[in-house]
Amino acid sequence: MKNMNTDFHENILKVMKSGVSKHLVDASLTLVWGNDAFYRLLDCEKEEFQNRYVEFCSCFEAMPQYFEVLKKAIAEAQKHNQEHMECDLIIQDIHGQQHWIRCSGTMIPQKDQTIIYFVYTIMDDVYHSQQLSQESLDECLNDLEWMMSEYTGNVYISDMDTYELLYVNQRACDTLQRTEAQLLGKKCYKAIQGRTSPCPFCTNAFLKKKETYSWEFYNPVLKRTFIIKDRALNWKGHKARIELSYDMYTSEYKLAKKDQEREAILKTIPGGMARIDARDSSTVLWYNGIFLDMIGYTKEQFESELHSQCDYLNSNDLRRIQKMVKSLKHTGDNIVFEAKAYTRAKEERLWTVTLCYISAEDSWDGIPSYYSVGLDVTEERKQMEKLRYKAEKDALTGIYNRETLQSYVDTYIAEHPNSKNALFMIDTDDFKLINDTHGHMVGDVVLSEMAAGMKKIMRKQDLVGRIGGDEFAIFMEEISSYEDAKQKAKELVNVFHHLFDQEKKEIEVSCSIGIAIYPEDGDSFNKLYGCADKALYQAKTQGKNGYAFFDSDTMDMIKMMDRSSYVTSIDSEQSYAESTDNLARYVFRILYQMDDIKTAIQMILEIVGKQFDVSRAYVFESTEDGAYTNNTYEWCNEGVTAQMKHLQHISYADLHDYTSLFNDQGIFYCRDIHTLDEELIKVFDQQDIHSTLQCAIKQNDFFAGFIGFDECSGLRLWTKEEVSTLTLIAQILAVFMQLKPTK
Repeated sequence: MKNMNTDFHENILKVMKSGVSKHLVDASLTLVWGNDAFYRLLDCEKEEFQNRYVEFCSCFEAMPQYFEVLKKAIAEAQKHNQEHMECDLIIQDIHGQQHWIRCSGTMIPQKDQTIIYFVYTIMDDVYHSQQLSQESLDECLNDLEWMMSEYTGNVYISDMDTYELLYVNQRACDTLQRTEAQLLGKKCYKAIQGRTSPCPFCTNAFLKKKETYSWEFYNPVLKRTFIIKDRALNWKGHKARIELSYDMYTSEYKLAKKDQEREAILKTIPGGMARIDARDSSTVLWYNGIFLDMIGYTKEQFESELHSQCDYLNSNDLRRIQKMVKSLKHTGDNIVFEAKAYTRAKEERLWTVTLCYISAEDSWDGIPSYYSVGLDVTEERKQMEKLRYKAEKDALTGIYNRETLQSYVDTYIAEHPNSKNALFMIDTDDFKLINDTHGHMVGDVVLSEMAAGMKKIMRKQDLVGRIGGDEFAIFMEEISSYEDAKQKAKELVNVFHHLFDQEKKEIEVSCSIGIAIYPEDGDSFNKLYGCADKALYQAKTQGKNGYAFFDSDTMDMIKMMDRSSYVTSIDSEQSYAESTDNLARYVFRILYQMDDIKTAIQMILEIVGKQFDVSRAYVFESTEDGAYTNNTYEWCNEGVTAQMKHLQHISYADLHDYTSLFNDQGIFYCRDIHTLDEELIKVFDQQDIHSTLQCAIKQNDFFAGFIGFDECSGLRLWTKEEVSTLTLIAQILAVFMQLKPTK
């Protein structure tokens, strides 16, 4: 970086998605320059920043200690003649919102003044995870305080600098014959030893974190000898000393009681807890009941099937963790991480785990160990994924929406400026005709199948999105030449042309494609979109069902007028127009004139079934209490197996609330039953049903059954006219069935 031209590399830094700023290495780290992402990090424009902040350090005015951390990191790097430094900070934007960031700096000596470039990585998600872990640790701290209160020996904690008592348990109060209020805040040497100055035998100078200092002492005030264990710890912000002591003459009894109480207390702490043998970083020595619940094993199953090993963890995560924990033996720090775990039923779960190391010297049984607390965060992550999916995906087709596609494309271009890519704009030819001829329900199916076809033939790394209405876009990453894009365009045209070849009633679908190439035709999504849109227009003028590359000369020749496809839209709501054709009138006359309603219904099912060439037409009626539904009428086309005798006394309420499948108009339409839940697929497969159209029978808003029409020979697209007519006939049948009871 030293040899690069400053203007050149600052132009490069301007387009980076990460925040970058340039400073003088002086007392206030004077800001010289920042890119757009830097000001976005502070949620302001450059002018707002200059008006709001006098110096760069003002960004840390809420927590000035982090500005000192930053300066200290720079000074440390200079001390060791290093060009680079890195530290984690909290920075505050112009509205007071705080962000956890990782600041990476590179120093460049100049003739008169050293400058430094900072690159900022937002760590809010990591910080939030750490906060969650900290909350868990705080909860454990509360549990620890409870354990100390229940401990059968004496416990007190004192400030190592001021000697003031910070905590005493009830046992210590009883031993000293004072109340907690009389002891807290008093000097430990005064309250315990009756002295006016620190004890000459005080062990503070010998105490270390993670190490226990054991000794015996005869207290002349109490006239008793105590076995004592002291240790240094951080207690609620104080550099403190914790002391555990018990009367040596009753030590065996008290130790036994301590162990019993410790086990009982640990098993009540929320979160899975385990002790792992540090000698192999795999054997589980101890665990609580919640741990077993989290992995779905009983004690016997865990020991006999997993042999008390950490095999419930994902193998890659386990190897990663075993590498991480090696450092704990030297640093004494805690680590927090996420890992995948598997239950006995092979269900994958996501855990957040905190680990700390206890050496053999400090361990009660001489075994070095890792103590862990695990929290299952699977459901929270699933909810976050659902929200992210909903924000990024188009509701009808399940592919990216326009905003997400644009963001991903612009990000990719910024991170791969030297790549060669292609943007396809795809428009469905004469889509309005499909809607007008077959209805909006069929139109929605066409769009969904087109999206599925695109994803099937494109590479995994390519981005597929719906721009709006019947228009789609595809971004091909890393193409070697125009030929790659050309070949893929041919494949797309062919796929769409044969999309519905297997349907009983074929529907014609074709598309036109416009293609723009990065970087020749534009350096952003919007620019590429504009060129691809013009190329799409050219493909339309050439006869549709084809593709065209953007060519500025060709565009000038045909004098293309401004055209925007952004606002193209499709009304995907199902709309059914009532038909007044002869068949519906004929059905009405039969029902009106015939006294035998049962014979009339059976006749109508046959007439309608043959007229529309369906496989099966039938009626289901609910019992009076609505608990069960029976197949009361059925007509089957030639070669189709009757099902009525197998479909009696059925509880559709057990099938994921079957009534929820019907829309507000009382219609349940499914072109392909294999898009339903597995339980429903099984029900329809048993009847050899591929497509179905069902119309609800309602009595005073009560679901009283339904009238259905099935296709058993293959998938079927019902036209707008078919849906309208069958719906009307079903409604007429439902009315007469209520006026002329069949039972």
